[in-house]
Amino acid sequence: MSIRDDPRRGSVSMDPIRVLHVDADPAWTATVADCLERAAAPIETLSATSASDALERLEHADIDCLVSEYDLPDMDGLALFDAVRTAHDALPFVLCPGAGSEAVASEAIGAGVTDYVPKGEGAATLRDRLLEAVDAIRTRSRRERQLRAVETAREGISLLDDEGRFVYVNQAYADLYGYEPSTLIGTHWERLYPDEDVETVREEIIPTVMAEGDWFGETTGLRADGTTFVEAHSLSTTGNGDLICTVRDVTDREERKRDLERYETIIDALGDPVYTVDSEGRYAFVNDAYAAMTGYEKDDIVGRHVSFLLDEPSVERGEDCVRSLLSDDTDARQRTYEITVETSDGERIRCEDNVSLLPLADGRYRGVAGVVRDITERKARERELERYETILETLPDEVYSLDAAGVITEIVPPINDDVSTTGHRPEELVGEHVSVIMDEDDIDTAESEIEALLHDADREHASFEMETITKDGERHPNENHVAALPPDEDGRFRGTVGVLRNIADRKARERELKAQNERLDRFAGIVSHDLRNPLNVAQGHLERVRETGDCDDDDLEAIAWAHDRMAVLIENLLTIARERDPDPDTEPVDLAALVADCWRHVETDDAAVAIETDAVVRADRARLAQLLENLVSNAVEHGSTNPDARARRDAEPDGAAITLTVGDLDEAAADGFFVADDGPGIPAAERDRIFESGYSSDGAGTGLGLAIVERIADAHGWTVTVTEGADGGARFELTGVDLVDRPGDEE
Repeated sequence: MSIRDDPRRGSVSMDPIRVLHVDADPAWTATVADCLERAAAPIETLSATSASDALERLEHADIDCLVSEYDLPDMDGLALFDAVRTAHDALPFVLCPGAGSEAVASEAIGAGVTDYVPKGEGAATLRDRLLEAVDAIRTRSRRERQLRAVETAREGISLLDDEGRFVYVNQAYADLYGYEPSTLIGTHWERLYPDEDVETVREEIIPTVMAEGDWFGETTGLRADGTTFVEAHSLSTTGNGDLICTVRDVTDREERKRDLERYETIIDALGDPVYTVDSEGRYAFVNDAYAAMTGYEKDDIVGRHVSFLLDEPSVERGEDCVRSLLSDDTDARQRTYEITVETSDGERIRCEDNVSLLPLADGRYRGVAGVVRDITERKARERELERYETILETLPDEVYSLDAAGVITEIVPPINDDVSTTGHRPEELVGEHVSVIMDEDDIDTAESEIEALLHDADREHASFEMETITKDGERHPNENHVAALPPDEDGRFRGTVGVLRNIADRKARERELKAQNERLDRFAGIVSHDLRNPLNVAQGHLERVRETGDCDDDDLEAIAWAHDRMAVLIENLLTIARERDPDPDTEPVDLAALVADCWRHVETDDAAVAIETDAVVRADRARLAQLLENLVSNAVEHGSTNPDARARRDAEPDGAAITLTVGDLDEAAADGFFVADDGPGIPAAERDRIFESGYSSDGAGTGLGLAIVERIADAHGWTVTVTEGADGGARFELTGVDLVDRPGDEE
């Protein structure tokens, strides 16, 4: 088998050719295979003995040419040709019948077979015709690919004849200048250049191409609409003197170049550290500010992995950030996260990294660009602010801030509270004017204090008392400690901050102290006046006895009366001194039993009591006993000195001077009970004063007994009033009493 060193001119390339030979004659098949092996081009021969076998081979092998006998066992060669063309319309098909027939030849050529070579012409002829068919189809295919490449090229491509006229332009070339391809064919190249550039192309560029064979540079293209653009332009000659021209619009590139120059200028002027990192996490660019921040030269940084300057947590956060930006779950192209930069001298700088993805290249990640800002001072301020916020959140008092117009901007409730001291949630008050929780008088006071504060450079805060109005309309006393916010950059007032301290307990203590002082004043009055009178009586009689040495019954009785009177006054003084109005310790109390017990412990002389109640009341037993004892003592004391009572006692020696009645109030009146006597009663003009401390109708009493009665009633939430009794005496009614049903009582 001989192989030529070079294929003959016009023959197929040295690419291997695969031939499928379909024939039932094995001798002829072997002859053809041997002949093909001796061809200049490498040929591989596959054989098939039937049409169906050939079609199956075509489904599983790449075939460059099919040679077929006409007479096949399962169909004739033209029927096979029709079947092949259905799936392989460009495959060369050579019909090689055993015996030549003009009718078969005519039908084959009419059907469109590539060639018709009867076996009688020999295997060598078949080989040459086969090679020509393959060469023709490959050449055509190559030219079609080239033409498609030219037609679909993004660059503009044209062909000019030796006179400079277009003989071919692709679509991209025509689009670049705003023409249709057919419009440019036959026109001169000068049509596509501004007048001022034509001479340069004619006198400089074309002579260079002719002398050197090619030229490349930038020129100015002229569009059909009269606009121009910068074009990257290449020219080269062909063997017959024609010119091949390629152009590409690089206006955007030039603009990008100018933009890049502007961006670099901006980056340098910005002063912030800027960098880019490639897809491998290595620095591709850093500006002067970035290098200065790190303490390294730029050349020492570029090409190094980011871990050269960033600690491990920062690198991990950066990788997470990139993954997030590349995720299908977001359209974002920018993220901000915190990093720690380790400088050349070992300092750790806390920074904020504003990072963006570089434009993707064919969908592939190319890296990121970032702008870094030192936030060390900001983080320190944040920590300081967090400390202040922690302090505010742990204060037992409420903190607020107002803007210059008095609108609430923030409310921080006392520690462990979700609502403010006014019962509002903080978000309900923010944005509201302070008048929702303060009345006008307190607002006027606050404005006056703030005005004085702003005009006194030596004062940093002011304090004043006010009331807050709760969500339910209640009023709570507060001490407001207020300070002005720092002014804005123009020196204007920005508002105030304040701390509200509830002083209800303090006010209660102040009231208690005031009441205590009042009691002390009463003590002084009683000691100086009421105690002095019986004391003077006792001392006078004692001095007379000493002087005369005669102690008669009148002296002893007077001295005894004085001591008894002082004992009563002292007991009442102790009662008042110990009294601080504590909350009663209530329990069910049998009213009748308690009245009887009190009657036994009070000096009642010849008075009588009538108990007309079976009520059980909820009360503090000891304090209710004190109330009843005072009412009994008051009735007996005033009744025994009444002339009518003395007359009844003289007329009926065994009769009572006065009768005291304790009974239930009518249901129609109110829940409660009354204590009444048949004594002289209390004049209507004096009934409003009898409960005042120190008031005594005859000047002989301490004026404390009925005041104590009212205090005990108030402590229980009862109301005590005095009216005229059924028998003309005094009737004390206590209403609002909590009555308790007796066990076993039924309606």
